[in-house]
Amino acid sequence: MSAKESPDYYQLLGIIRTANADQIRSAFHRFARKHHPDNFVGSPEEAERHTDLYQHASEAYRVLLDPTKRKLYDEGLERGVVRYSEDRAKETRRTMRPPGGVVLRSSKARVFFTRAHRAMKAEDWPQAKLNLQMAIQNEPDNVELEAKLEEVLQRIKSG
Repeated sequence: MSAKESPDYYQLLGIIRTANADQIRSAFHRFARKHHPDNFVGSPEEAERHTDLYQHASEAYRVLLDPTKRKLYDEGLERGVVRYSEDRAKETRRTMRPPGGVVLRSSKARVFFTRAHRAMKAEDWPQAKLNLQMAIQNEPDNVELEAKLEEVLQRIKSG
């Protein structure tokens, strides 16, 4: 089954996108009873086809039961990506955009930038400056952080 013809995980398991963990488990067990490769021992071609299908469903089960993977999967699904990829998930996490739209690689920089963003919304410019400086210490090569800090410094100067 190629990626282009693969159904998304929800379609594969026959569940709705808002399905809870119990519904996902139940759907997977129903799927497994019907498609487990051991049911097709007498037919090697059928066994091979059902092995691929079962592995795809197992992947769906693991991803949909993990809240973080499910969130990343759902975001990918919105862009037309029907299979979860650890590599793609790592890349997404590495370049997540926190509030304020700045691309950050470091989780520590992300924490400080999120605090700075909140302070900026509250017009607490000294706090925003401090948190941006901390974010920059964790990601010194980030020109977007530098630009945000420059904006805050201008606000402090004019205020």
